[in-house]
Amino acid sequence: MQLQEIGVVHNDYKNLTDIPRQGHMSEEISEIEIHPAFTDGLLKIEQNKYLIVLYWAHLAKRDILKTLPPMSKEIHGVFASRSPGRPNPLSLCIAELIAREGTILRVKGLDALDGSSIIDIKPYTRMDVIQLP
Repeated sequence: MQLQEIGVVHNDYKNLTDIPRQGHMSEEISEIEIHPAFTDGLLKIEQNKYLIVLYWAHLAKRDILKTLPPMSKEIHGVFASRSPGRPNPLSLCIAELIAREGTILRVKGLDALDGSSIIDIKPYTRMDVIQLP
C-alpha cells in the first residue's frame, strides 16, 4: 500500500501538548498548503463550508494498542478509542473552510500539528451526519 502526500499543514501547533482535544474546540486558523501537482483537485472547493481532512499524525506513538480515554476509568483497545496514538496514525478532522488563496486553504478547527502530511480532503455534507441514539 502506498499513500501520497497531497499537501502539508502550517500552524502554531508545534508539540503534541499544543493541539486541542478536539479540533472544533479551537479558534486556531491553520493553513493547508496543497502541492502544485494537485491544484486541479481544488476546483470548486470554496463551495463547501466544512471539509473532512485526513492527515498523518506524524509525531503520534505507533506502538500503542491500549489506552485510557479521557472520559473513561477503564482501559480500551486503541481501535475502540479516538487516540491519535495507534499503529497507523491516520487522523480525521472536520474543519471549517475560511478561505482559499491559490493552493492555500485557510481552515479553522484543524487539530493537526504543524508539518503534518495531508492525505486527502473531502467535502463534509449533510449525508455525513449520523444521528446517534
